[in-house]
Amino acid sequence: MKEMLKITLSLVAIFIAAGLIMGVTYKYTSPVRFIAEKKEKEEALKEMAPDATDPILPAGNWTSSHGKPYEYYLATSSGKPVAYISSTAGKGYSSYIAMLVSMDTDLKIKDVKILHHGETPGLGDQVEDRKLFLDQFKGKALSQIVLLKSETTENIQAISGATISSRAVTNGVKDAVQTLVDKYGSGVKMAAQGVAK
Repeated sequence: MKEMLKITLSLVAIFIAAGLIMGVTYKYTSPVRFIAEKKEKEEALKEMAPDATDPILPAGNWTSSHGKPYEYYLATSSGKPVAYISSTAGKGYSSYIAMLVSMDTDLKIKDVKILHHGETPGLGDQVEDRKLFLDQFKGKALSQIVLLKSETTENIQAISGATISSRAVTNGVKDAVQTLVDKYGSGVKMAAQGVAK
């Protein structure tokens, strides 16, 4: 009985010590991580609108179809809009694929940037490839963001063997574009036809 009590007390002491170590580590690394993530986000936003001379600040929030909250941004140069940007994500094969989408003032996609994901190496992670996949989105209007398994230049062609990851990116981009069109466009119908505000 004494041996059992001794083992139990030893385990409790170990758990308490481990908890304290983790707590102290989190306390000191959390601010550093927050600053690093903030800087990384600012750099990614600037990359999405390189012609913006003013700071890119959040303009509002939106909620995706899968219930996650995201932000959208207005990028300006001397106070005039040069791009609209939104954070978004799509549910991939093994993770949510987080990304940024930027649109020009004609409501056409300027760029798509994958921020992070946990997709399968060699398959799903190909959605990060600019030439193979991401560059297809450039210049597209809302109505053109449709994923096809067949060859296309009008819409978005899925990556062979990575259809689920391709669909996740396409759906995430479409959600973000819909949000930006609703916020900055003259309505979904006109934007879907490629008509600017």
